[in-house]
Formats: sequence, structure tokens, C-alpha cells
Amino acid sequence: MFAISVITAICLVSVFVGYLAFRQGYTRTPDDYFVAGSSLGYFVLIFSLLASFLSAFSMFGMSSLGYRTGFGSLFVLSVNLVPLGALWYYMHRKTFILGRARGWMSMGMPFGERYGNGMRAVIPIVVLLASIPYLVAQVQGIGVMVEAISNKAIPYHVGMFFVPVFISLYLIMGGMKGAAWVNTVQGVFFSIMVFVLFFAVMAKNGGFVPTMEMVFEAHPHLFELGAKGGKLWSYPMVFGFAAAMCLGCVCFPQPYMHAYSSRTAKGFKAMVLSFGGICLIIITMPTLVGIASTVIVPGLKGVDADKVYGIVASRILPDWLAALAVAGGFTAAMSTVNGLVFGNATNLANDLLKLVAPNTDQKGLVSAARWSVAVIMAICVVLAWNPNTPVAELSVLAFGTVAVTIFPLWGAYFWKRATAAGAMASTIVGLGLNLVFFFWGGKNMVLFPQANLFQLNGFLAAFLATGVVFFVVCLVTKPGKVEEKSLDLFFHPSLNGNAGETIDQELVKA
Repeated sequence: MFAISVITAICLVSVFVGYLAFRQGYTRTPDDYFVAGSSLGYFVLIFSLLASFLSAFSMFGMSSLGYRTGFGSLFVLSVNLVPLGALWYYMHRKTFILGRARGWMSMGMPFGERYGNGMRAVIPIVVLLASIPYLVAQVQGIGVMVEAISNKAIPYHVGMFFVPVFISLYLIMGGMKGAAWVNTVQGVFFSIMVFVLFFAVMAKNGGFVPTMEMVFEAHPHLFELGAKGGKLWSYPMVFGFAAAMCLGCVCFPQPYMHAYSSRTAKGFKAMVLSFGGICLIIITMPTLVGIASTVIVPGLKGVDADKVYGIVASRILPDWLAALAVAGGFTAAMSTVNGLVFGNATNLANDLLKLVAPNTDQKGLVSAARWSVAVIMAICVVLAWNPNTPVAELSVLAFGTVAVTIFPLWGAYFWKRATAAGAMASTIVGLGLNLVFFFWGGKNMVLFPQANLFQLNGFLAAFLATGVVFFVVCLVTKPGKVEEKSLDLFFHPSLNGNAGETIDQELVKA
């Protein structure tokens, strides 16, 4: 039970940090509560963003995916993360500049200024629906691991409440500033513990090469790439998973919120360009741990494989160090939950509520966001009650669904011919197709190549259809007054150079 004590201590410290942010007055106004008063520096930005994405998916999910499917999961990481930093900077550079100039505090605001209130209302709904599977995966991973490390003394249905309650408390109190501080501490901690567990697992059988030789002798199929059928890694499957994860990362709330919260342009640039490389290094470690664990903890299937991270830690490390390693996985889950829940709560308050009740005062917006945190967390706990899908697959479903918003985002910043009709139609079609594929053929149809979809998985088929709809509808419809007016802002000459340390006052007035 030492591990439970460690996790409890981490949770209590996190709540205390949120309380400090509250007491210091960092949540008094919407600007303070939602975007930390645009005050976050380099180190906090990088590790806060890192922690908000490296999650139960990265620790428990990727170790499980490596355990079940082998080295193909590493190819997914490479195809996903190597181009991510450049893509992120390309897509969100204007988010930072215009966000600072215009006082944006949510995802819907850039879409609203470019396309009108219809898109401003649709975006938070689509993002929330896409976020739910990812959040459920984190809660599910937390419950599974609490049960495993307590030797079932704390059952899954009790363990799944363990961390979400603490997360709700420190988000409600501390807002973006508190969440960023907590994320930074947690990000440093779990990064260290991932490396500790990796080197310990590889040392168990004499090093990396001897360990992989043992795995190859016992499970040669884990080294296959390009295999056809089943869950082995065919090339379409590698590309499908990687595309969903890469594009989804760009479209989740976290990059928007951290862009708005950045103190300087240099800090923003350092954050996005370093993210992919750091992630690639850190997530590779638990993936290799999972692959190596096939000869240390054999025989785990399905969702039981999500426990391999904690089980192998308990087999390899001293009890106290195993507890710290597992606690690292928990902090990863916590930081992602707080980032995604807070981003969605911010969207609901600043986009939907502000549209429905435009006279809501500043105190009312902050109060609405705090209630939204509690409600979103409660919904995720209810949906995680009966775990039947591994954490990694749940997470990729979420990435793939939210990725359909990338076409309206690109159009807003880079295509003058983009129209509100095209943005709305493509978003609705993309979301609708993902839901249709899921309810028609389940997660397998969304995630794995399908013969009736030209060997594409459901996500890629939906994504390509979304792009076609976006461009076709934009070309056959005319920009309305909102789109025409927005061109002066979104294509202002001052946006053509490098992002500067000062904000062009013409952008503020546009």
C-alpha cells in the first residue's frame, strides 16, 4: 500500500498548489483563471504542455500497446511525433499572435471571429465529444492501476474515483496558473521515473540487445511490420494511427490554451518546436518496457495488458521505487485529465455560455467553468464504469475524431476563400462519419484498415471525406460578411513576419 500512500501525497500536494494559486489571486478575473494572465515562461510552458499530453495513454497505454502489438507501435510514434513540432508551429503561430491581440481565451474564439457564431458554438461541442474517450481512458487507466498496485484491496470501481476528485479540486481552485504549476512538477517527476523503469527492465536480462533477442525468440511476430490482417502492423494501420495522433494533437484544447498563456513569442516557439522531440524520447521508453515485459510478465490479454506497466515495476524494482514508478504513471494521467478537462470547461464557459447568455459577467464565466469541470469529470467516471477497450485504442479514437477540425483551422489562417458553410459542413460530416463508423463496426472499424474502405481505417476515410467537403463547399459558396470582414484581421500584413515580442495595435483594433 506504499504506492497508494505516494499517490495520495502527490494528489494532496497538487491540491495545495491549486490552493496557493487561488490564495495568490491568480483566479480573480477570467484572464487570470483561463489563460494565467498570459504569464507562463519557457520552462513551465514546455513541461506543462508536455504533461498535458503525456498521459495514461503514454505510460500505461503505450506500454500495453507495445506489449500486445510490438515494434509497429514505435513506427507510429516516429511518424506521429517527428513532424509534430513544425506542424504545430505552422498551425498555431497565428493563434498566439492573434490570441494575445484579441484577448482570446477559448478554442471557439478564432473560429467565431473568422466564420461567425455558428462555428464558435459547434467547435466546443465537437471537441468535447472527441475528448470524452480520451478522458475516459485516463480514468479507466487510473482505476485499473489502483486495483493492481493495491493487490485488489482497492477495487477498480473505487480506484477510478481516487484521482479525479483531487483533480477537480485543484482545477476549480487554481485555474490555468495552478494547473500549469502542477503539470510542470508532475512532468519532471514522471519523465525521471520513466527512465528509471526503462533501464531497470532492460538490465533485468543483461541489457537492451539481450532483452530484445529474448523477446524475438519468444514472440517473433512482435517485430513484424507490413503484415496483413489482424492487429499486426500493416502500413495503412501505422499511417492511420500516426495521422490520427499527429493531427489530433494540433486540434485538442491544450495547444490553444498554452498559446494564449505564453508570456513571450520565444517561449511559445520553444514550447511547440521542442514538444515532438521530447515526447518521442519519453514515450519510447514505456513502449519498449511493454515489449520487454512479454518475457517478464507473459500472458496478459486485452485490458489486462494495461496493468503491465505497474506489474513489471513491482517485479523489477524495490517496493519503494516501484511505487514511485507507478506514481509517475499516475501523475501523467492526472496532468492530461486536468489539461483536457480545463480546456473543455473553458470552451463551454467562453463560447457556449457567452453566446447563449451574452450578458454573463466575469464572475459568472469563472463560476460556469468551475461547474463544468465537476460535470465533465463526473460524466467520464460514469462512462469508465465498465472498462472494455484498452487505453491506447480509446485515446486514438479521440485523436481521430478531433482531427476533423484541422481543415476549418487551416482555412481560417491560410485560405482567404474559406467560408463558414465549408467549415460547418466539413466539421459536421467529419464528426458524423466517425460516429457512424464507430456504431456500425465498433472501434475496429475506426482504428484498423477495412477492405470496404480501400484499406483505410474509419478515421482516415472520415478525414479524407472531411477535406473534400471542406474544399468543395468553400468553392461553391460565397464568403459572407463575417468572412469578408475577418480577412483584414487574419491576413494582416504584420502577421507575415516572425512573431514579435510586441503586439501590433492594428490587430487589437481590427
